[in-house]
Amino acid sequence: MHAIIRSLLRVARPTGPALSLVALCFAMQGCPAKAPPAGVRFPITSGFHTVLPSPDQRILIWADPAVAEIAAEWLRTHHYSTLLTPHPAPFQAASEAIHRFADRQAALAVAREMKAEFVLFLERDERKDGALIESSCGSRFSIDVRITGLSMERQETTLRGDAHYPHCVTASPETMRALTCQAFATAWGFRPSGQLDIPSHLMCTAGQTESTPTR
Repeated sequence: MHAIIRSLLRVARPTGPALSLVALCFAMQGCPAKAPPAGVRFPITSGFHTVLPSPDQRILIWADPAVAEIAAEWLRTHHYSTLLTPHPAPFQAASEAIHRFADRQAALAVAREMKAEFVLFLERDERKDGALIESSCGSRFSIDVRITGLSMERQETTLRGDAHYPHCVTASPETMRALTCQAFATAWGFRPSGQLDIPSHLMCTAGQTESTPTR
């Protein structure tokens, strides 16, 4: 705290009433906190791919509902049309593990049953602490969205994407959409890893090309 005050004194050199106001601000609980740097509004991402699914492959989306529809929308925008999602009817007699999104073996069993050629696992992690620049989130969350792609033919992971904010955020549909789009765009190579001044709404359509007109 003393270091911060000394820094303010060096930069602004307040005197008289202004200096008293600075001291009072730090002493009072009701004084508003300093706004975070503008750059923190952009997510930090990482990702790579060795092989991407082709547009005509059958892709199983294994995700929790908060991000599954966003993932399907992103893929449809990029001309992936055969998208599969797990549903109860064919698997009612099976173990409840079928519907546990974290259970990879269950996902692979569903993929084989549905003749999927590629599986996209999406995981959402929400915590009350652990953000890079905030130790405690209070009513907000430290949120991370991760994507892992597995080729059924190769039986290996061929892509990964991850996106998170360095600060705490609200768990809103807008936040989930921003992180999911940024993670996809990084995994597909439409943007490099890191924290860059790239608006998330652009990553929802990154790399989009015009469809071939139907004749």
